[in-house]
Amino acid sequence: MASGVTFHDHGSHVVCHYTGRFALQPLLELARDVRAYCVEHGHRRVLVDLRESRGELSALERYEHAVEVSQTRGPGLRAALLVRTDQAFPDRFWQTVTRNRGLATHVATDADEALAWLRGDEP
Repeated sequence: MASGVTFHDHGSHVVCHYTGRFALQPLLELARDVRAYCVEHGHRRVLVDLRESRGELSALERYEHAVEVSQTRGPGLRAALLVRTDQAFPDRFWQTVTRNRGLATHVATDADEALAWLRGDEP
């Protein structure tokens, strides 16, 4: 399991808090951990809170991460990512790439927005 990862079951969804590095390889490991946890515990909705992680991803690294995550996705998994404003691209690039590959994802800087999307049915 990636370092700095904790999971909290909230019944209808699980929250994953990540405090590790905001870099390509650790985030790929985190994605595998999230998928494995959700499959093992029967969760289909997950909020991944990245606000305490530190580092920077280039556009190319975000693309590579999105493609990799899309190829190893969990069945029917719906994932909301909660990030700081300095971690988010205004055009939600990662979200666009993952959605174009069939994932139900949402990137937000506001916890209420992320949870509302996670609980809803819209793509």
